[in-house]
Amino acid sequence: MFRFEDEPKPLRKKFCPFLICLFFTVCGYSQSFSVLGTVEDEEQQPVAYANILLMSAIDSTVIDGASSKENGDFAIGGIAKGDYLLKATYMDRSSATLTIQVTNDLKIPALVLQAASELEEVVVTGNKPRLERKVDRLVYNIENTALSDSEVWEVLKRTPAVTIVGDNLSVKGSSNVGILINGKKVHLPKSDIINLLSGTSASSVESIEVITAPPAKYSAEDSALINIIMKKNLVPGYNGTVYNRYVQGVLPKHTLGTEHYFKSKRTNLSLTYNFGHDRTVVKYNDITNFLDGGETTSIYDAEQINLRKGKRHNLSAFLDYDLGENKTLSLSAITIWQPKVMRYYDTDTNIELDSLYSRFDSYNISQTEQINTSYYVDYEQNLGDNGASLMLNGHYTFYDTSKGQSLNNSFYDLDNEYAGSNDFFLNTEQYINLYSFQADVSAPIGETIKVDVGARYADISSKNIVLQQGFDMETPGIDPTLAGTFGYDEFTWAGYTSVDAEWGDWHLKSGIRGEYTETRGTWNQGNENSSNDYLKFFPSFSARYTPNNDHDFNAYYVRRISRPRYSNINPFQIFQSNFSTIEGNPNLLPATDCYTAIGYTFKDTYTVELFYKNEFNGLGQFAFQDNQYRWLRFISFNMDREYAYGIDLIYNKEITKFWDSYFLASFYNQNLQFTNLNSNLLVENELFTWFARTSNNFTFLSDRSLTANLSVMYRAPLLLENARFDGFGYVNLNFRKTFWNNAASISIGLDDIFNQGNLYSVRNYLNQNGTSRQITENRLFTLGFRYRFGNVKIRSNKKDKDVDERDRL
Repeated sequence: MFRFEDEPKPLRKKFCPFLICLFFTVCGYSQSFSVLGTVEDEEQQPVAYANILLMSAIDSTVIDGASSKENGDFAIGGIAKGDYLLKATYMDRSSATLTIQVTNDLKIPALVLQAASELEEVVVTGNKPRLERKVDRLVYNIENTALSDSEVWEVLKRTPAVTIVGDNLSVKGSSNVGILINGKKVHLPKSDIINLLSGTSASSVESIEVITAPPAKYSAEDSALINIIMKKNLVPGYNGTVYNRYVQGVLPKHTLGTEHYFKSKRTNLSLTYNFGHDRTVVKYNDITNFLDGGETTSIYDAEQINLRKGKRHNLSAFLDYDLGENKTLSLSAITIWQPKVMRYYDTDTNIELDSLYSRFDSYNISQTEQINTSYYVDYEQNLGDNGASLMLNGHYTFYDTSKGQSLNNSFYDLDNEYAGSNDFFLNTEQYINLYSFQADVSAPIGETIKVDVGARYADISSKNIVLQQGFDMETPGIDPTLAGTFGYDEFTWAGYTSVDAEWGDWHLKSGIRGEYTETRGTWNQGNENSSNDYLKFFPSFSARYTPNNDHDFNAYYVRRISRPRYSNINPFQIFQSNFSTIEGNPNLLPATDCYTAIGYTFKDTYTVELFYKNEFNGLGQFAFQDNQYRWLRFISFNMDREYAYGIDLIYNKEITKFWDSYFLASFYNQNLQFTNLNSNLLVENELFTWFARTSNNFTFLSDRSLTANLSVMYRAPLLLENARFDGFGYVNLNFRKTFWNNAASISIGLDDIFNQGNLYSVRNYLNQNGTSRQITENRLFTLGFRYRFGNVKIRSNKKDKDVDERDRL
């Protein structure tokens, strides 16, 4: 509970030692093995820092890799049963490709590096996506497909178990989703996540992991995680890429970027820069029926056109340096800079059943400047030869956004004659500083169990300033904050332990995480201060049983938390038009949810999964109408409870050599409960709903240089926050052609071919009666070109990272 006091209570930065000692019992895992060997030259001398590639025997896809030690030895662990290709490379030399069959831990003969003239070459072209199921995640491989020249954000729209509607991303019905890149958390505001992933080319992506049961190592912030695995730099040398992606909707937009990668014996360096110029237009239609005693007293029919023009610069730099003696130091920096984002809102509101006005017009123009820059230091050290390791991480983020807004309102009387105006100006600014420190230790116990323990401290400080002036304060029902400052501080201590074990046909992961959080909010309006502290525990468990190649059983359970975004805590009232505002809520509570599922897969093709989800204090932006003052308010709000249960049916198969298909159908029952604003009455909405989606990948031509992707999605009517949405869907088609010996590629596509992705929602309960329609640029024509230069046979190690609080900016 929040406590309101006359004076702000000092925040106690106290350490909870028991959080570091948490332990959760576990057993089991499905089989995986290790391959051991050594790399030598032709004179039988050991070769250090050679790269070893483990590849699929079916299509030569690189699955894993390692580097040889000073004595030439190497080890690759976590390998499932099967047939593989193994090969060592060093500079311009390579070994013969060895075919191996892994059924147990395997010690192979020495891999001998040959002279350049004797090299054989394995060239991978046009690999098909493959969907792999692991104990706690799905792995979607997209390398060298029709999706490779897309942006990562577009690839996510076609990723199994992921749904994107507009700018809202969800996994298995939950929008509380975290983004990882190469296992490192990216914590940015939602809009910056879209900017980052929209500007990142998917050609640098090897696979996308959808983690449905996040391990205890990660912050308890997210119900699910999406881990974007970038290609690894396995061979020394340099390569670079330039690319351009053009998108035509109602308005044109494009992204121009370049990527550079360098690897030597001890150093990995990657630099990425892209520039985006976006122009988007969205149309809204909001009809609000204001009520009194159940009777309609006035109808506001608002038509709005929202035009956004903005430029963005994304710059990332990553340096990994091998310190020797199994020690690695990494330095990283990420900056997203938006120097000028212009928004124009033109709203025409017609009024019925009113005694004063027939309509009013609002013209809202705003300019936003924003910078988000982050710096990281990582240190990793192997502790002996048994696979134990120590990892230390430090992080700092600075976020600054400022916005100036001018709102002009013109009123017209019942004869449609000009009757007056109400104009005002708004300036806001928000500063956020984030610090975090984390330590993790991983150690094996025998050959089948690995234990991880860790601790983390995070410190967040936010300051928000608002200045509004010129508004006609005599307008009924309006009481805006003319000037104010809101400060918010948050401190979190966390500790976790987890166990990953494999015994026979079982694979189990389990852990528990504890987080102690203290918050303080200070608002200079009336000196009202809020403080809160709480300790919560978050267990996680996932199990997989694979008795043979035909049958696969899995089960998992997770408990997670979602803390309010910093901008949603601000108590200020920001006007979008004369009768609509966007408001934060300093009394927001963190949301907690639990997700349980059990499933069965037959021959890696057919899957049935039953699930149950239960969430308390779910966070969202609710639309409430104030019938007395005829005012539409969009408020950050807590849901009392939301639960859902249902079944997922999945089909995943390589139908022919040139066609593989993924299909998902989900059927479930929704129940949402929330307290209506003003009346404080509990509202319960329930609906049985479903959605289906399919993604089909095709490969053409004898050299497999032409690929295509056809994606279809339909979602039946559903409940979201305090509204009911009608059904919608899309059909997307993309092609990609490589040429110049795979050094270049061109892609072309059309999204939402039939333009069926628009959203229509209804609010109709108690004293609320309104509809909303959103028409966006769904039908998009895309054209992309990419050219690689330098040593084009090496792979990149492009990556990105962040910490756990940044996605709440």
